[in-house]
Amino acid sequence: MIITNTQQNEFTQFVRILARGRNASRDMTQEEAKQAMSLLLEGKALPEQLGAFFMLMRVKEESPAELAGFAEACSPLWQDLKADIIWPSYAGKRRQPLWYLLSIQLLKDAGYSILLHGSHGHTPDRQFSVDLCESFQIQIADSHKQASTNIDQEGITYLPCDVLHPEFQTWLMTKHTLGLRSPMNTLLRLISPQGCAGVQSVFHPNYGKTHLAACEIIGKEALIMKGEGGEFEINPERTTQCIFTNKKEIEKIGGLQPHFDGKQSAPNRQALVNLWQNESDEYGLNATLRTTAVVLMLKNKHYTFEQALIKARHLWQTRNKQQFT
Repeated sequence: MIITNTQQNEFTQFVRILARGRNASRDMTQEEAKQAMSLLLEGKALPEQLGAFFMLMRVKEESPAELAGFAEACSPLWQDLKADIIWPSYAGKRRQPLWYLLSIQLLKDAGYSILLHGSHGHTPDRQFSVDLCESFQIQIADSHKQASTNIDQEGITYLPCDVLHPEFQTWLMTKHTLGLRSPMNTLLRLISPQGCAGVQSVFHPNYGKTHLAACEIIGKEALIMKGEGGEFEINPERTTQCIFTNKKEIEKIGGLQPHFDGKQSAPNRQALVNLWQNESDEYGLNATLRTTAVVLMLKNKHYTFEQALIKARHLWQTRNKQQFT
């Protein structure tokens, strides 16, 4: 049935909840948010409804209950995929190489399976994980079945978000047509298969509390922090506040020094290879080790940061230096 602009459809009610004016508008309940996202996933909203919904959500900002409802609606998308660590990668980087890819390799060497998921390049001046997967022996899955096989055989895979759901990449691109970030920027960092631990990077520290509250509602084990450039990576020049869902206090990882001389100033694949092969890069090495350490803390609740850093250094010292060329 073709819906004309004189008719309402099932999604209309959710736009109305958010758009009834200063006094009558309200947050959606968790169940309402789940229903709204389910309709979007099923393609039961008109393009103008999608745009209005995303803009209204941006103006008021997502509540934890709404994010939890959205995440619940997305749970079936994972099908049977599982991994020890779910690693969303959506921001891309423009000021530094993707040092976290070396952390991912160290964690894989430690025996953890990793499901990395993300988007194709949606911002021209940034480099994305998918751009370097081939260089770092991470297979890009074109189906859930292939992703599962990659994890079983290699311990790691990259799953494009448009394989997870065909519209996810398109919805991320509304950032350009609407001029605003959408709830998808937050949601794709939050979702994960049931029972899997995830890392989550936020652009602004205040979003960390919202992520934490949403994780508590859906029972997700996670580590949330403001990463370098929006990706999950510690900047060794800054104090990083790490929010673990299983700890009552925020873990503050202090910066080593205000500025590292000679550090890279743009994404650079060769800088990653050079560091892996033992060329000196003080900033890159500390970013890699400290990022590895906090993820080890997520997976080993008894670790202090100092203990986790010792483990990360051991993994670094015993790596196969000739693995990447």
